[in-house]
Amino acid sequence: METATTTTKKKIDDLYDDDEDEKQRQRSITAKETWSTIALEPTNNMKRTINLLENTNNEIKVYNQKLYNEFITSIKGTYYINGLSSCQIGERLIHPFEAHGYCKSFVFNGKGQLDITCSIIETPLTKKELSVQKILNRGVMSSVEPGINNGSGIIGNIKNALSSQERDTANLTADLWPRPKTSTSSTSTSSSSTIDPVLIVCTDNGEPYALDPKTLQTKGKLVDVIPKLKPIFDPPNDESTGSSGKSNKFVAHTRYDEKLNRFIMCINTMIIPGEGKDENGKPDFKGNSKMEFLEFDDNFDLVSRRSHTTDFMVFHDWSLTENYYVVPKNPASLRWNNIAKFTFGLCIGTDVFEMNETINGKFILIPRHDSIEKVIEVPTNNFFNCFHFGPCFEQSTTTTITDNDRSNDELIINGCVFDYYTFGGEMGFNGNKQEFDPITWGSYGNERPTTSATSNTDTDSNAQPIIPPMAPPPQLDQFVIDLKDMKLKSITRIPNLIPVDMPNFNGDAKKLKYSYFLGASRPEGWFPFRQIVKLNLDTYQSWTYDAGDKQLVSEPMFIPRNNGNNENNNEDIDDDDGFIISIVHNSELKETKLMIWDTKIFEKEQPEPICEIYLHDVLFPWCVHGSYYPNYNP
Repeated sequence: METATTTTKKKIDDLYDDDEDEKQRQRSITAKETWSTIALEPTNNMKRTINLLENTNNEIKVYNQKLYNEFITSIKGTYYINGLSSCQIGERLIHPFEAHGYCKSFVFNGKGQLDITCSIIETPLTKKELSVQKILNRGVMSSVEPGINNGSGIIGNIKNALSSQERDTANLTADLWPRPKTSTSSTSTSSSSTIDPVLIVCTDNGEPYALDPKTLQTKGKLVDVIPKLKPIFDPPNDESTGSSGKSNKFVAHTRYDEKLNRFIMCINTMIIPGEGKDENGKPDFKGNSKMEFLEFDDNFDLVSRRSHTTDFMVFHDWSLTENYYVVPKNPASLRWNNIAKFTFGLCIGTDVFEMNETINGKFILIPRHDSIEKVIEVPTNNFFNCFHFGPCFEQSTTTTITDNDRSNDELIINGCVFDYYTFGGEMGFNGNKQEFDPITWGSYGNERPTTSATSNTDTDSNAQPIIPPMAPPPQLDQFVIDLKDMKLKSITRIPNLIPVDMPNFNGDAKKLKYSYFLGASRPEGWFPFRQIVKLNLDTYQSWTYDAGDKQLVSEPMFIPRNNGNNENNNEDIDDDDGFIISIVHNSELKETKLMIWDTKIFEKEQPEPICEIYLHDVLFPWCVHGSYYPNYNP
């Protein structure tokens, strides 16, 4: 029997639920406004010098004077970071992955001066679109015009069909090669190098471009700046080298082997309709993916080339160990019924393929040093879409080594994975509505909802009310592969860790204890990123800095101290002795700041930065991937 007391309690509970729903709704609105403000901010070329020894314009806030003095007087080096220019071109929004590139450099001279340079990357497409203030190439995730249901009718579809599917904007990564010669670097370029360093920028499925490391002015395609690369990037058919003719579309991510002083790039080719056969010996039209790894010395001479063709898959990042290239085999399938639609401008390119969540993910281990050694694909226990890698390395669990045996018997992979994924709506991009709604895109749990998602196209004549593509919070899984039998030994989902992605750590192909990430913990949904996370990969203990509401953080960057405590492959020394920096975007004040932490002091409940360096009048769109070069000032 319901009494007056229980009725009152029920009403209070209802009010409480309504109040929580309203709070979540308001948080979602704030997150949406935060990302939209930052993503749509106009960009301009810029140069600025900040005197770190003085604070004349209220540009610096110091929290630890002793460590601040150490940083500004001992850290000499250059931090490059690539990222998005405005996601609005003319009157239309562009998918973030296809926005123009905007590269930044932060040059610390070790004497209290910081020089900042920012420049729009002027690929031919970017220059054309900026000159007319209009999207000219639809790419894979965007469109140049709305479709039938969105005001332009069949004319819009025709314009999309006639528009190029390529958007080469070089907007994701920035890597310097050859490594600069420095008097204190043990891995400086050799005396035989005759090529000055160039800053290499790239996007996925694009060509690498070269920037001037000092001015960040675009010099042109890398093959035009360094002509010897032309026959390497676009080789003739030659079975002996594993090349496949013209195959110059690259994965944006590169890797660096510090021990061998090698720079490694990856060509990625989609093969359609594919090489597979059905049970009757006829083409199965499932498609294939081909990857080619190119290792260069510091004179841009090709040291090795290794290729592998596998089932159709998608990947953005890959990793490197002492003996292997490590590639995530994220299962995908072609949607042939949509290929014709895409050709005629009736849907976007991400409707042409989808993740195949009925197939478990694999890791492809491609031997680096023996061209005839067999490539191994190691299956795991679940589907995954692995976007980024934390530290990957080989290690030995035994003390007895035979003459013909490799010393390492385990391969450790730290991967940021999605348990399910639909491409096209990243960061909440909705081409149909011409808006961003990141919370709706990334607010689901670890199991795919039972409701089916429709395409995120704005050109499909049969489009239903949009349900954005679904992406659960990214998790960090630690995979252990037994190198003796080439089988998966274990998978551990790092416990008690907030969702993380965008890892950064102290070098490739070596055993590391620590890694840094962007954190994705919001009550209303995981994106936009607002935390910096430090993780002990052995104990799984973690520490988190939270920037708060209306803030967006960019990829953290590890900067080693100049004291020899981070030398290559020496397990007896501290490989985590240094600083962490990150660019933080404030959507409310429309300003940007560079935050700096000491790596040891970061190990607190709410780590306090050493300092914050402000650009009060500048709001950068989101910065994506970067690199740091000690003892180098261009």
